[in-house]
Amino acid sequence: MKITELRTYVHPHAYKHYVFIAIGTDRGITGFGEATLDHRWPSVIAGVKEGFRALCGKDPTTIEKHWSSLKDKVYWSDGASSRAALSAIDQALWDIAGKAYNLPVNKLLGGAVRERVNVYLNQWWAGYKSTDDLISKARAAIDRGATALKWYPFGTPDQFQYQIMQHDVPRAIQEVKAVREAVGPSIGLMVDLWRRLDWASAAQFCAGVSDCNLLFVEEPTEFQSAGAYSRLSTSTRSRIAFGERFHSRRQFAEVIEKQAVGLVQPSIIRVGGLSEAVKIGHAAETYSLGVVPHNPHGPVAIAASVTLASVLTNFVILESYENNNPPTRSQFVKDGPLIEGDHYSVSDRPGLGIEIDESELRNLCTEVDRLVA
Repeated sequence: MKITELRTYVHPHAYKHYVFIAIGTDRGITGFGEATLDHRWPSVIAGVKEGFRALCGKDPTTIEKHWSSLKDKVYWSDGASSRAALSAIDQALWDIAGKAYNLPVNKLLGGAVRERVNVYLNQWWAGYKSTDDLISKARAAIDRGATALKWYPFGTPDQFQYQIMQHDVPRAIQEVKAVREAVGPSIGLMVDLWRRLDWASAAQFCAGVSDCNLLFVEEPTEFQSAGAYSRLSTSTRSRIAFGERFHSRRQFAEVIEKQAVGLVQPSIIRVGGLSEAVKIGHAAETYSLGVVPHNPHGPVAIAASVTLASVLTNFVILESYENNNPPTRSQFVKDGPLIEGDHYSVSDRPGLGIEIDESELRNLCTEVDRLVA
């Protein structure tokens, strides 16, 4: 079996541009990958094309060999666009391999250690204007089946302040306390601070919410500093989660080895795909750290993230939006992971566990391209 064709698709939605690729073979097997990187999609597509040229005519199932070759000879670095391109190709190659051997990818990685992948919801909070409004939205999400929720107590992503004033910290603490009291102790809660606090303010916030039994506080302070996270982790009972913007196991190494946080957050489409994410998960396991994959992605990356979650013994919970977000997803996904109450079921479908209607995807996309051998 040989790699013969590449098809690329850019699907715009709000501030994102979802990037999907299809790699074809001479046996008629197609593998899908995703490399969504918001506004940087042109550089990602260019990188995918360079990777395809290097792999064209080769066996798609020698994935580790191709991954190493692309990293060393094509992409050179751990940059965001390069790793997103590598991620898309890696997902597509795993998808092809699973289909070729008629097995779900988790079987090729040693088999699933769980049948259900628990999820927490993001974006349920969209548009909230007050704490009472936030609580109302939380209760509505719970009524729809959610059992774990994350939000942004220092503002939603389109309203972020780049400097948090001192008086905002007590206000945010009170918001967290109010939500916890309203939803009760059995609902998992977590917050994302998007690195907006200095060390002292982060320590103040984490101490203030320590009795709220949060599953985690995500990125409370600047993400490059493993030392700051180590100090913060030892100064509070709140578990810290971090890592969504890292691009490789090398970048995760210091944080993991120092046990600077309690949970790491590799992103399938930022670290180089399933191959690298599994290695990051195993490295975290060595130091008794949990994995909570970053996953505000499109349907192919969701399928790959569910596969990742299914094979890691130290997996904790997976980020997700509600089903069919964006709504066009239901038009081009024939079959794939859907949240069932508060979890995904691990697929036994060959490949990554997703079936794409490529003709419909093509109709929805603003940029479509094709390369052949």
